[in-house]
Amino acid sequence: MASGIHFPHPRPALRQVLLAGLSAASLATGHSGKKETVPRTELSHPCSRTISRNVRKQVQKEVLKPSEKAGITSWPFGCPLDPARDLFGDHEKQKSRKRGTTTQWVCGYCQKVFKNEHYLDMHMERKHMSQTPANGVCLADYCEIFDSCYGDLRRPPRRSSENSQAPPPCSNETMAKERKRCGDSLTKCLPLEQDAARQLHAKLSKHFCQTLDCRIRAEQHRDQHAEMMPVIVILILVVLCGFVIFSLVVCCVDYSDDILNFLVESKVLSPDTRKQVTKARETTRKQIGIDRTKGI
Repeated sequence: MASGIHFPHPRPALRQVLLAGLSAASLATGHSGKKETVPRTELSHPCSRTISRNVRKQVQKEVLKPSEKAGITSWPFGCPLDPARDLFGDHEKQKSRKRGTTTQWVCGYCQKVFKNEHYLDMHMERKHMSQTPANGVCLADYCEIFDSCYGDLRRPPRRSSENSQAPPPCSNETMAKERKRCGDSLTKCLPLEQDAARQLHAKLSKHFCQTLDCRIRAEQHRDQHAEMMPVIVILILVVLCGFVIFSLVVCCVDYSDDILNFLVESKVLSPDTRKQVTKARETTRKQIGIDRTKGI
């Protein structure tokens, strides 16, 4: 018994295309290759290298560079933000992209080449952990302080069912712990006995430590959402204006057939869409009384 799908006797060329598409779909759903089914081997170290990279960028920008400008050239013993204590800091310095490629990476310790950064990280974890400092600091533990736990997203990605205007989940207990961690870190790194360190301490405390509060985070989320709304409205207006102009050109310009043919050849429009646009154009011309021979 044939299935419920009915094809209206397509032409030979079209029939071949349909059969090829059905075969590809069957292979994709029923017999996918090993590259799609075998999961990527993940790193086993409890300290996330990816999040540590995000935090490292923020520490470099917000702490190390301002400290250097303020004349602070050394860090007190026990400072968790001291670059010398960064667990994966030296590993990152020994990583480089292979010249002439965009994806391959080179290990500076042994000069081995890897197809991407993830596999180089795995190699570092397996072969070169002896190059990490004793009692090194995992910068990923400080991601909440620098709002870098999710990389450039700043916030965890939302599911489609979640309200984008609602603030992300936040725990006051977690914020309290992170606020204490932030204050303790600044006290260890920027002692109040030194004038330059004291000024920078106050600035960083106000900017980072005092903002570790769920109400402040919620307000920041609303501000970010409000900043995005004008951009979205402008983009919508631009798209609508472009659509109106395109519709007027197709409807009123005598050479609109050439425009449609160009769009079809450029694969911007499909032949079926072109037929629909042409039919709609002729209907509109009849309704508003435009004579094609005078529509230049």
